[in-house]
Amino acid sequence: MVGKKLISILIFCIVWLTGVSQEPQRIVSLAPSITKNIYLLEAQDKLVGCTSYCTEGVADKKEIVASAVNVNIEKVFSLQPDLVLTMLLTKPQDIETLKKLGIRVVVMPTPKDFEGICSQFIKIGEFVGKKDFAINLIKAEKAKVEQLQAAVPEENKKQKVFFQIGAKPIFTVLPNTFMDDYIQLSGCVNIAADLKRGTITREAVLLRDPDVIIIATMGRFGEEEKENWLSYKGLSAAKNKKVFLIESDNACSPTPDNFTKSLTQVFKFIYE
Repeated sequence: MVGKKLISILIFCIVWLTGVSQEPQRIVSLAPSITKNIYLLEAQDKLVGCTSYCTEGVADKKEIVASAVNVNIEKVFSLQPDLVLTMLLTKPQDIETLKKLGIRVVVMPTPKDFEGICSQFIKIGEFVGKKDFAINLIKAEKAKVEQLQAAVPEENKKQKVFFQIGAKPIFTVLPNTFMDDYIQLSGCVNIAADLKRGTITREAVLLRDPDVIIIATMGRFGEEEKENWLSYKGLSAAKNKKVFLIESDNACSPTPDNFTKSLTQVFKFIYE
């Protein structure tokens, strides 16, 4: 009987140790939003490399192994990562090269909505051994969204919103993207809801006459665009002084806390 118990304990220990050893200890992130999520999970001790656009990692003096799209394969390999996390912006040939070198690579899709952001965060939480932490944080962020929505009077909903994320040419937020959820969750209508491509002319925006215009900061272009829209006195958003700037580093970054921070701003722009 003692022998059987000992064998059972040994088997349990082997399984447990195997599970521990499979948890990544050296992670390379090839996307700024992934890096932000790793820091949000307080798992930055496992991050050994990141891109030059990963502000938290750069400030923390992590090894820079890539730009926005170009990866230094040799540098990644030299860090001996047991996991590389990336998104679709990384070149397929670089991903394949890393895999051929025996490195585990997980390509994460760009989230299409707030739910997708939450699911991806929990997945990264699993990778770094902090799934429960991730789930609890998501519960708190979802509660914030519900609180915002509950405070909006029904009669103020369905306003037309133009959300601009680029200039020269003008680029807009499209349906089926996580940024469109800023508009949908606020109970409003995206004036670009029928578009398949993100480019839109200034004349088309004027014809659609949005009630609110939100512009993601693009250096000096953000301020310039705001002044441009305010100059059209017949435009509803200009007439009612409803043209706003929003910080692109938060609004365009699919992490749960950045999303709710930006959504809070959007609600203020629209309803205050």
